[in-house]
Amino acid sequence: MNALDSASQASMSQATQTLTAEHSQDRSCLRRSVHQQSANHQSSALVIAGMTLLLAVCGWIVGGTEGVHGALTGGAPRASAPAFSRESMYWWFGARLLRPAELPELFNILAEVCGRAGLSRLPDLYCLAAPRVMNAYALGGPEGAAIILTEGLLRGMARGEIAGILAHEIAHIRNNDTWTMSWAAALHRAIEWTSLTGLVSLHAQHSGKAANPTLVALLRAAPSIAELLRLALSRTRELDADATALELTGNLQALIAALDKLERHHVGFPALPVAACEGDPVRLLRSHPATSERVGALLSFAR
Repeated sequence: MNALDSASQASMSQATQTLTAEHSQDRSCLRRSVHQQSANHQSSALVIAGMTLLLAVCGWIVGGTEGVHGALTGGAPRASAPAFSRESMYWWFGARLLRPAELPELFNILAEVCGRAGLSRLPDLYCLAAPRVMNAYALGGPEGAAIILTEGLLRGMARGEIAGILAHEIAHIRNNDTWTMSWAAALHRAIEWTSLTGLVSLHAQHSGKAANPTLVALLRAAPSIAELLRLALSRTRELDADATALELTGNLQALIAALDKLERHHVGFPALPVAACEGDPVRLLRSHPATSERVGALLSFAR
């Protein structure tokens, strides 16, 4: 792809001025978004604490106090600085680095939103040559990050909608969600390994006899419980990114329009009413909230 067509360029013209005007509106919505962020942070902390407690219990079953120490030590995520280069991004995703000269208005939006987010370093922007796909991804944290945008998203979204999507991805970066989810994934792997070790240990200790059924049931259920907690954490981080995006742009309608457009693109019809998803047990198995749930959360700010 040499350059985006003139329609996509026009859709982002005067975006920086529009963002400034939008940011002064809906201040009551912004206060509610900050409140929502606080609640989401508390939920995230509870999920991580729950996974840590579950790992400690599994470790105690395996080896008492020493087992707890060993399990918690092994469950810590490995610190590693992300390395994003043009070559690696192309190798991993097939995405190419965008330059400010190609899409100056897009980079103006990026700089504006990052300034409001307090990021000292702008993330690199990459474009994935997928004209029929609308999606965006964020990688890394505040010290080094990249955002991948598909060609279809850049062509199909209006300027305010692109600003909202960028703000959502920047929220993931500012909140260091990559690290948070890496932590949850490390805890999940440690719980899987420790619970398996515990089952083998109980079987060896009670050769020919039935082990404590409560401990056996707990060890067998632990990986599934940990996975449900990890998915719940992912959904919470997504809702928090939505709330942060509203804080950064102040444009409620553009955020909802972007979500609706993505839903229509991916599933072929608009989002279902919020009530239709509230009793759906399948939502517990999703890594992202249903679009109707996300729209409902954003609309609750306006109420």
